[in-house]
Order: sequence, then C-alpha cells, then structure tokens
Amino acid sequence: MSYSIIGTLAFILNLIINRETLWNIRGSNIGHSFAMNTEQKFANPYRQFLFVSNLYFLVDMGWGFLYEQHTNDALFPLLYFDCILYFLLMFMTMLTWMRSIVAYLNKQGRRSKVLLLSVWSMFLLGLIYLIINCFKPFIFSFNERHEYITEPGRHIAFILQIALYMVTTIYMFYIARKYSGGERIRYRAVGFTCLVMDLFLIIQVLDPRYPSYATGLIIGICVIHSFVESGERKQKEIYDNIARSLAENYDVIYYVDAENSSYTSYECRNIYGDLDMQKSGKDFFADSRVDISNIVNKNDMERVLDFVNKDHLISSLTDKRSCSLDYRVSAFKKMHYVRMTVRKTMDGSHFIFGIENIDDEVKKEKRHLKALNTVKELARRDELTGIKNKTAYNELEKSVQDNIDSGMDYLSFALVVCDTNNLKKINDTHGHVAGDEYIKKSAMLLCNTFVHSPVFRVGGDEFVVFLRGSDYLNREILMKKLRAHVRKNLKSKSGPILASGISDFNTETDRLVSQVFDRADKDMYKNKRALKKEESQQG
Repeated sequence: MSYSIIGTLAFILNLIINRETLWNIRGSNIGHSFAMNTEQKFANPYRQFLFVSNLYFLVDMGWGFLYEQHTNDALFPLLYFDCILYFLLMFMTMLTWMRSIVAYLNKQGRRSKVLLLSVWSMFLLGLIYLIINCFKPFIFSFNERHEYITEPGRHIAFILQIALYMVTTIYMFYIARKYSGGERIRYRAVGFTCLVMDLFLIIQVLDPRYPSYATGLIIGICVIHSFVESGERKQKEIYDNIARSLAENYDVIYYVDAENSSYTSYECRNIYGDLDMQKSGKDFFADSRVDISNIVNKNDMERVLDFVNKDHLISSLTDKRSCSLDYRVSAFKKMHYVRMTVRKTMDGSHFIFGIENIDDEVKKEKRHLKALNTVKELARRDELTGIKNKTAYNELEKSVQDNIDSGMDYLSFALVVCDTNNLKKINDTHGHVAGDEYIKKSAMLLCNTFVHSPVFRVGGDEFVVFLRGSDYLNREILMKKLRAHVRKNLKSKSGPILASGISDFNTETDRLVSQVFDRADKDMYKNKRALKKEESQQG
C-alpha cells in the first residue's frame, strides 16, 4: 500500500487546488494562457491535462494495490489491464501537457507545429507499442509468478519522452529571456515544470518500484498553480484597477492583446466609475468590423474601418502616445457623437481602446445651459463667464494627480495658463461693468480657440485650459492662433489682450501636475512681458 500513498495524495491535492479549473466552476483562471474555451467541459488542453493526470493518479494507486496482490491469480487480469492503462495515461499526460504549452504560447508558428507534430507522433508510437505488447512483450511482461518485468520498449518510450521534455524545457527558458517581470516568471515556471517531469521520468526508468512520475506530475501542477495561475490572476487585477482609473474618462474600455488580438471589454455603470465586464473574445479587430457595420453611421463607416485596423494603429502609435477619431453611432434610435482614443501600454503588449460620448462637446452651448440648471454644475461654473471655475479645476487636478500617483501611465495632456492684461486699468477708467465684459470676451476667445478642451477661470483675470485629444495633438497650431489673435487685438486696440503660456506633461520627469502648471505659468509671464513691451512701443 505504500506505493499507492503518493498517487492518493496527488489525486486529492489536484482536486483541491484545481477544483475550479477541473469542473469549470468559473472557467479557468489562467486567462490568456491555458484557457482556450471555457464554454465546453474539458475543452481546453490544460483542463484536459489536469483531468488525465487525475486518471493517471487513480491508475497508479490501483497499480500499487494490485501489485501487492500479484500472486492472486483472480486479480492478475486487472493488474495487466491496469498496467496497460498506466502507460496509456502516461502518454496522454505528455500529449495534453504539450498541447497546453502550445496554447500558453498562443502561437501558430513553425516551432509550435513541430512541437505538436512531435508529441502526436510519440503518442501514436506509444499506442503502437502498447498494441504490440498485447501480442508480444515489448514494453513490459510478467513471469509465471506474475512479477513485473521491464522490456526494452519501455526504455525506448521513456527515453523519447525524456528527450521531448528536455527540449521543451530549454525552449521555455529561452523564450523567458525575451520577457521581464511576471511574464518571465511564468514562462520559467512552465519550463521548470517540464524539467521536473523530465527528472522524475529518469528516476522512474531507473527504479520502477517507486511512483516517481506521479510525484513529478503533482509537483509540476503545484508550480503551475502557484506561479502561472496566480500571476495571471494578479495581472488581471492590475488591468481591472487601470480600467477603474480610466472609467471616469470613458464609457467603454477595451483591452486588446497586441499580438493575438484577444480582448476584454469593460463598461462604466455610473458616475462613481464602477465597471461591468461586458465580454471577451479572441479577435477584437474581426469582432469590431461586425459591430462597426451594425452601429456606425454609414457616412463615417469607411473612416472608422480604416482607423480600427491593426497595421494602421501600429504605424500611428510608433512615434506618438495616442490617436483618436470622432464619429457617429446609432443607439436607441438616436444619433450620438463618440470619440475613440487608442493608446498602447508602456510595455507595448496591449492596446487600450477608450470610447467616450462627446455629444456634449458637439452641442456645447446646449450642454452648458442644461448643466447650469443643476446645483452640482453651478458649484463648478464661473457665474460671470459660464466656463468652469477654480473648484472644477482643483477637482480635475486632483483626479489627474491621483492617477499619476497610482503609477498609471497617464494619457498625454498639456496646460495653457493665461492672464488678461490691463484689467485693473479698465476697471479704474471704465468701471467694473466694462471689466466684466472684458473678462467674458477673454473666456470666449479661449473657448473658441480650444474647442475640444475645458477652460477654467481660476482667478479674477487668470485662466487655465486643459488640453487633451485633438487639441493636445494640435497644441502648437492653436497656441499660434491664440497669440496671433491677441497681437491683432493689440494693434487694433480692440478685444482682449491675453498673455499665455503652455507646458506638456512629461512622463519621464513630472511627478506633480503643479510642475506642469509652473512651467506654463513661467512661459505666460514671458509672453506677458513681450506683450507689455510691444504695447509700450505702440505708445
């Protein structure tokens, strides 16, 4: 019975640690790794591997029990049949494990095909060996006293498996060199599992009296559970946290694997940024073409299809952080304007697609009038100009700062700081009514210049503009446009004179939003001195 203890413990341990994966309670937790089809029981190779391993443990337990009774003639047919099953399930664990590795690599290249061809060839060869053994001892035999005898074919079968596991071990460690962090650890864990199986197979060849292969199997399964599965779960939690951070900016978020195009989508449920995971799929770009044909306005469809093209996105994101497209969709029998913004994660492994409703931007004046009817909006609106006030800016700054502090690779943005010239002089000479009108014209000039960005009045004559999206991409053109308009006002002595400065958020050096503001403020004072000088020259 001592032989059966290892198989019994391995069987129980596998049931405990992999109960969810074995019985598909919530689908395999190994997200983009081993799980290939969580809809069908035992459909993915890794679950098949676990299932076959448990059958092997049971047969190995049976072998230990039956061999202790090998002198019992009545039990000998069961012993012989158990021995056949033993080798068959050993070959099947090899087959399902190698198929799991190919699924984990998620590649369809030449090496994967060679690996699959090799393991299938060895599996079929093993079946042939077993068939031959039924007619002539080749792998194993029993003497007249029903004692187990190893035959040359057994050593051949084991040596071939050992060679395959060794080559796979070397290959997995080689691949791990191309990655870093948790991804490298997981690839090494898969390679280490192959190495463990290899070593215990060698021990099994040398000493068939000990259940070495069963020991190697359960150790490998524990390694995968501890390092690969937990690593994938941790990575998913990280993505979920990032998604929640982005939820305040987008209505729908897609995480798309840059290599194999598999994806998961999230939808923001309320103003607090709670998320619902909507769906996942194997090919985002194929699925999106279907969705685009169903909901995108026909006049925008061609532009959107060209934009949501993998080659186009790879090319567009080579030298810039993000790209975006505005278009129209039909939902609930109404037309809506939306913006799709695409960027890559820092390691380049995933695309992040953010979809936001921009009806409010397209119908800006209507939105403002409606928003002013709510107490919440009034508290964040400047009473004189109707634009956002200092409270709203402080909230935005805190939100952006929180995202930077959390380690999120924040979206590109810039700050424009403006200050009106001569406001005190106008108040003193023409009265505060004229001064108020001067401030309103200044705000209008900024809103008309930076159409797609929020404008804030943060002081009596001070303004801040938060540039994002298309305004951020066109910031140099827009700043030239603003300053040209101001110089025109200066020469004609009509219209507001606004000193302005701009600064971009630098992901390499900036840790505080205030750093960006301070640089923009210095640039504004530089422009203010230049405008004062030009005004004095005009007399």
